[in-house]
Amino acid sequence: MLGDTQAMQQRAVMVEVEEMIQSTPDYADVREALQSLNFIPERDNADIAIWVQPDLRIFVLLQMNLGGGYAGYKVATYDELGGPGRDFAGYNAR
Repeated sequence: MLGDTQAMQQRAVMVEVEEMIQSTPDYADVREALQSLNFIPERDNADIAIWVQPDLRIFVLLQMNLGGGYAGYKVATYDELGGPGRDFAGYNAR
């Protein structure tokens, strides 16, 4: 569980990431921005990317279109997924 200050920082980073994804259609720019925010790629394929920020317990799921752009995305906390060990396979990006 995060303290109040960490929870505020977590939410601020989540909002920043979501706004950046919505305003940046180029995944290379998104990748660079996520790296600058200390996100680590868990999976980075042509169809799906999963990035995590372990210190703030945030993950970013990006589903890409074949022609470029995003078919969907999700920015959430580990807790919103039901905790560690939850499988991403049953999760639909929106």
